[in-house]
Amino acid sequence: MALQSGDPAGIRAPGWSVDGARVASLRGGLRGVAADQTTKPQFTIDACTTADAWTHAAALSLWDHEYEQVRPGRFSGRVHTAWLGPMQLIHEYVDHAFKYRGTSWRGSRVFFSYLPGCGDVFYDNRQVGTSALVTHRWNGVERVNSSDRIKLVVVAIEEEFLAEYLEPLPGLSELVRTPVPVCFASDRGSVAAFRRSVHGTLQELMQSPALLESERVRACLQQRVLDSIVAVLSNACAPAGRLPAPSTRAYIVGRAIDYMDAHLADSISIRDICASIRISPRTLSYAFSEILGASPKSYLLATRLNRASRDLGDARVHDSIESIAARWGFTHMGRFAQYYRAAFGERPSDTYRARAMRARSAGRSLALAS
Repeated sequence: MALQSGDPAGIRAPGWSVDGARVASLRGGLRGVAADQTTKPQFTIDACTTADAWTHAAALSLWDHEYEQVRPGRFSGRVHTAWLGPMQLIHEYVDHAFKYRGTSWRGSRVFFSYLPGCGDVFYDNRQVGTSALVTHRWNGVERVNSSDRIKLVVVAIEEEFLAEYLEPLPGLSELVRTPVPVCFASDRGSVAAFRRSVHGTLQELMQSPALLESERVRACLQQRVLDSIVAVLSNACAPAGRLPAPSTRAYIVGRAIDYMDAHLADSISIRDICASIRISPRTLSYAFSEILGASPKSYLLATRLNRASRDLGDARVHDSIESIAARWGFTHMGRFAQYYRAAFGERPSDTYRARAMRARSAGRSLALAS
């Protein structure tokens, strides 16, 4: 589900454009509010605090993805992002177990590393540790599952720009063009330096956004990030490897999630899920506990609530609260309201009414930006 902030609409710092003029910032696709997600910014800095998964997903411009929380409780997230010409720097925090599906912007090459203290993270059923730098093409990874909170840094770079930059360095330009995800984990010092470089650059820009007005400073910041990537690629003590073999339990969870997603409006049981993928209830329970830190039953409930919350907050959905609840498998409105409040800290009617306020606020922001 998507991540939000304490404010239902999220809290976002004003953007800063390269000419130094402050501009109003809108989340792309903010619960039915249209935003331009087709043109890459050139030199901008932005910060967003989120309180639900849908607004969290919209905090990253040009990415096509969604988050869903997998356990009840208030959601909390932060996204700091900067565009430095052909590269996008991201520092992301999610204070909740979640599942993710999506891709980066077309034509990009993604580099990411998780900070120590994160929960277990599985990329397409393959576990990724905090001591590694992983790189893949914009559409190289589709599904991510996390059992707990995470912090990570991400750099997305135009692949053609990166290949040209690395051309003089033997072997590196071809390495970053490989279609499968590649993992660098042998030189922990270089990986840690990469994380510090990205995080430190973002902190500097958050504190002094006017730095983006200087062409010389922008070039220096680009060079700092590129140097940290080259250091990891060049200093690896062992050849780069693919991600670990898929985890059997992560595979089971993925199959179960696919079945649940296809039957959210139906009255399905644990027995139905187990029969569909031919495993025992105990095996299913162990797999969900390890990968997501939740039981299959609580995950199914959370997913239904996530979808209902998304529709309740979307101004484009004109159905009643009762119709939305029924669409996602809730036939008893009293229990639905109870589950909803336990998951999100508010009533379904609160979410339903708040979307009008968000739409009016977005309209005012658009007027300011123009």
